[in-house]
Amino acid sequence: MCPERHYRSSGLETFASTSTSAKKIALVSPLLPAAMVEYEPEKIAGALYQLGFDQVLLADSGLQLLAQNYVLELKNSPNHPLIASHCPPMVEYIEKFCADLVPHLARLVSPELACARYLAERMPRSKIFVITACPGKARELERNLAEAFSLSFSELARLLSEKALDPGKIPRREFQNLDLDSGSMPFVAGDLAKAVGEAFGQPHFKPVFGSGFIEARRILESFRLGELKSELLELSFCTGGCAGSPWIENRLSVWQRAELARNFLKSKKAAQRNKLKLIPTLEIRLGAEFRPQRMQLSEPGSEKLRQTLSRLGIPADSRSSNCQVCGYGSCEEFAKALLREEVEPNYCFPALARKLTRLDEKYLRSERLASIGQIAAGLAHEVNNPLGLASGYAQTLLNDPKLGASHKEVLGLIRDEISNAAGIIQNFLNLSRERPAHFSKVNFYDVLAATLRLVAPRLEASAIVLNLDYVPEPVVLECDPYGLQQVFTNLLLNSWQAMPNGGKLYVSVKADADQVIVKVRDTGTGIKPEHIPQLFDPFFTTKPSGQGTGLGLTMAYKIIEQHGGDIRVRSEYGKGAEFTVSIPRSLGRRISEVSPG
Repeated sequence: MCPERHYRSSGLETFASTSTSAKKIALVSPLLPAAMVEYEPEKIAGALYQLGFDQVLLADSGLQLLAQNYVLELKNSPNHPLIASHCPPMVEYIEKFCADLVPHLARLVSPELACARYLAERMPRSKIFVITACPGKARELERNLAEAFSLSFSELARLLSEKALDPGKIPRREFQNLDLDSGSMPFVAGDLAKAVGEAFGQPHFKPVFGSGFIEARRILESFRLGELKSELLELSFCTGGCAGSPWIENRLSVWQRAELARNFLKSKKAAQRNKLKLIPTLEIRLGAEFRPQRMQLSEPGSEKLRQTLSRLGIPADSRSSNCQVCGYGSCEEFAKALLREEVEPNYCFPALARKLTRLDEKYLRSERLASIGQIAAGLAHEVNNPLGLASGYAQTLLNDPKLGASHKEVLGLIRDEISNAAGIIQNFLNLSRERPAHFSKVNFYDVLAATLRLVAPRLEASAIVLNLDYVPEPVVLECDPYGLQQVFTNLLLNSWQAMPNGGKLYVSVKADADQVIVKVRDTGTGIKPEHIPQLFDPFFTTKPSGQGTGLGLTMAYKIIEQHGGDIRVRSEYGKGAEFTVSIPRSLGRRISEVSPG
C-alpha cells in the first residue's frame, strides 16, 4: 500500500469551490518549517491570510492530552499490547490486512484530528483545512470530521504559485492560539510512546516503537507470534515517523526536519504559546472507533508475475536484486502491488536507473544522428552532382557503337558502382530528413511474412535453420508496415551474415494489450562487448570492407524510435546475438508527430 498513490486529497478542489462568504480556517502542522524551508513560518502565515483564510492556527497541541487518555486506555483495555492509533495509514493497514488485531487499536484519534475537532466545536459552520505532512490525513478527516479537509504542503505550494503569491515578499503574520494546552506533536517515531510513558509514571512501562512499512509489519508479526511483552506498540507507516513523510519534498533527514519543527515551537514567546484555557462547557472528543475491513488481495499468476518482473529488468528467479528501496520486502511483492495498480513502476529504483540510462543513451544517440544528418544535408548535393555527371558520361559512352565490347563491360561496371555510391548517399540523406511514415492498423504477421519471404532463399542456401515461436491469433497493431519491414529485413540479414557456415535463427513474437515484443536470435559469431555501444551509430560496421555501409541498424533504430518503441541487443561473443524490438500496439496520439501535413 503506497500512501502517495493510495490517498487522494480533495482539499484543493474544496478550497476552490468554497464561497468567499464561508469562514475558512487553516490549521497548520508544526512541521511547516521543515517542509517549506525556504520561507519563515510567519511569512507562510501571512500568505495564508492573503489566500483568503480568516484564521491561521498552529496544530501544536494535543499530545499531552492524548497521552493522558492513552494511559486510561492502557488501564481499562483488556487487549494488550495496545497499538497506537496516531498514524492513519497504519490504522487503515491494520483494518484491512491485520483485521484480527483491530481490537488492540487504541480508540483515540490522531493529535491533528483532536485539534480539528476542538476547532469545529468552537467555530461551527466553518471550513477547516488541515495543512499537513501526512498522506493519510485526508482519509481520517473524511471518516471522522465532515467539515474538515486536508491540504498537503506541496498542494499549498502549488496554490501559492497559481495565485502568484511569493511568501518571501509578504508581511509576517503570527499564528493564532488554539487555547488548548501547551503540548506538542509527535514528529519522529517514539515521541508518542515517550509522552505516554511520562504520563503513565510507571518505571516498568517499556513501549515498542517502529517506523517504515517493513519494520512495522515485522513488529506486527512478532506480536502475533507472542514474542512481544510490551504494553504499547507505536507504529508509523513513514520511515522515521511523521517527519519522514513522502509529502515533505526536500533532502533533509528525518532528524533535521524534527529539529527544525521543535526549534520553531521553542522559539515562540511564552506569551504566545498556547495555554490551557478550555471553555468549561466544551468537551474535547478524542475517541475513535475502528472496525475490520478485511481486504483479500488478488494473487497474480506466475506467468503474469514473470512478465512484470521481466519488464522491470529483474530475473524472476533472482533474489539478489531485492534492494527493498521501494518499501516492499521483495521484488515479487512489489510486482504484485504493481499489478494491483497500488504503486508506480518508477518506485523500483534499479528499473528507474536502467530507464534513465537508456534515456541518456537515446539522447546521445539522437544528438549524434542529428549532427551526422546536418553534415549529410550539406555534403549530399556536393557529392551527388559529380556522381550524376559521371553517370551521364558513362551512359553516353555505352551508347557509342564504335566502342568495343571490353570497354563497354568496364563502363558498365563504372555505371553500376556510381549507382551504388548514389544509393549510399541517399541512405545518408535519409538520416537528415523524416520519411513520411504512413501508419495503419495491420496484422503484424503480414509484415513479418513479407520480410521472411525476402530472406528465406538466402537462409536456405546457407544451411540456416529458421525457428519461429509466435502466438497463433492475429496481432493487430498501428504501425508503418514498410518501415517495420525495413527494420526486420536488416536484423535478419545481419544474422544471416553472422552465420556463413550455417546455424540456427530464432524469431519469437510475444504480444500483450500494450505492446508487441519481437526477438531475433542467432548462433553466429556474436558481437564483441566493446562494439555493442556503437552498433547503432552511423557507418559503424564489423563486416569486411565492401560488405556493409554501417547504416542498416542506424535506420532500424530511427524507425523504431518513430514508432515510440525500443530496440536492444545482448550478445556473447562467439555464441551469437539477440535483438529485442518492443513496439507499442497503439500510436494514434503520435501519428501527427511522425507524419507531417
